Amino acid sequence: MSPAPTFITCSDLSFDWPDGTPVFEGFQLTVGPGRTGLIGRNGCGKSTLLKLIAGELAANEGQLAVSGTVGQLPQTVTFDTALRVDEALGVRTARAALH
Repeated sequence: MSPAPTFITCSDLSFDWPDGTPVFEGFQLTVGPGRTGLIGRNGCGKSTLLKLIAGELAANEGQLAVSGTVGQLPQTVTFDTALRVDEALGVRTARAALH
C-alpha cells in the first residue's frame, strides 16, 4: 500500500522574529503531492517557511496544515565524521539486509 499523498496548506500565516521584524503577514499557500521547488531572493523567508512547515518554528497567527510526510534537507548539515556513510544517512540496517 502506498503512503497517502502529502498536502501543505498555509492560511493567513504570520510570523515575526523575536525582535518584532515581520517575515510573513497573511501568507497563503497550497501545495499538492509531488516535488515542489521554492525560489526567491536571499532573506525573503524561504528557510523560515520550511522551518514552519517542518514544525521547527511556530507561526504567530494563521493555520498551517500538513498531511502526509514532508522531507527537508537543512541548509547546514553537520555529520559526525566517525560515522560510516550508511550510518550518517540512517540506512545502515537496510543496507546490511541487502547482504
